Amino acid sequence: MPDAFSRRFMAPAARMDWAGRSVGTTDWRGSMLAGAQLQDTDFRGADLRGVCFRQADARGAIFDGVNLSHADFTGALLQGARFRQCCLHGVSFRQALLLSAHLEEAAIDAAVFTGANLEWAWLDGVDFRRAVVTSALFLNVRGLSEDSRLAIEQRGGFTGRRPMILGRELYEASLAGDAARPAPEAG
Repeated sequence: MPDAFSRRFMAPAARMDWAGRSVGTTDWRGSMLAGAQLQDTDFRGADLRGVCFRQADARGAIFDGVNLSHADFTGALLQGARFRQCCLHGVSFRQALLLSAHLEEAAIDAAVFTGANLEWAWLDGVDFRRAVVTSALFLNVRGLSEDSRLAIEQRGGFTGRRPMILGRELYEASLAGDAARPAPEAG
């Protein structure tokens, strides 16, 4: 692990690969982890206030109970990431992919989800009334309260249900394939 000085002043972390590591109890405040490979990394116990995770690949990462105030996840891949009971005050999730992410009981005051995709996310106990959600997708989410659903829709976010895309694509492909096949000859 780099020392505190080099973490704050090093080049972007695009070549850093910490996938699958446990980095708990580490002070990462203000660090630059943009573009880093962080799949399945366990951050429980770390101090991540103000960390830049722009364009990082943190699919399946565990942030449960961590203070991420003012962190930047713009454009990050966060599919299946866990943010249970996190402090997400002022966090930017602009254009982030939070598919099937867990945000149960997270505090998200002033968090920005503009253009984020939260399809199939777990949102029990999360209050979106003070979050920015313009053009964010909240389709097929679990645990969204009626108050949060209304707040999301009033602020330009999209909620609702739809079938899984893969299922629809397979169905449409099968229809297209049937149309391209010659009809069987009677006989």
